[in-house]
Amino acid sequence: MIFGLKHVPHELVFLANHDEATPIGLVGSKQAPILQLAGGRAFPESMDIVQYVDEHYGGPAVLAPAAHRPELQQWVKDTADVFRLLYHPRFHAAPFAEFAMRESREYYRVKKEKAIGPFDEALAKTPELVAQANAFLQQLAPLLHSSRSVNEQLSYDDIDLFGRLRGLTLVRDLEWPPKLREYIDYMAEETDVPLLDNMAVY
Repeated sequence: MIFGLKHVPHELVFLANHDEATPIGLVGSKQAPILQLAGGRAFPESMDIVQYVDEHYGGPAVLAPAAHRPELQQWVKDTADVFRLLYHPRFHAAPFAEFAMRESREYYRVKKEKAIGPFDEALAKTPELVAQANAFLQQLAPLLHSSRSVNEQLSYDDIDLFGRLRGLTLVRDLEWPPKLREYIDYMAEETDVPLLDNMAVY
């Protein structure tokens, strides 16, 4: 997201989801994303990468600090279980580059089913999960300052929230409040990170 916001040239490399050797070799553990600088230095953690790029590339920093708003933090906490049940079976089925190999897709399924249970069971609950997600989206809309930012200024809260909402665009039949839909459309355009509506199959 931050590369798009600041128009920073970069090379995007997708790792196979089951590839443990490459990330462990770069940063000592199996995780992504990883930022590798031209000199070879590499480090993980999404927000650390965002901060480094914002502070070192593309001119002055554009992101305000996170506001740590209690109502937003509570919303994130309240939605976590429902959203995970919606996300993971659909990520597993989506035509993502990191799942180009069957082994990668199976690696993801085994790992995530340990956390949320069988994907088939989660998918069977789709109607009730979608109803709960719709209610959560209605709760969120009034918390946004505008259709362009969570708070008064673009901030780390936007980086966090857009990632959560983008995953939901894989879910069909969600009812997006107009303000929220405008927000994710705007953020997708500004960050050059496409939404996933065209991949939503159920």
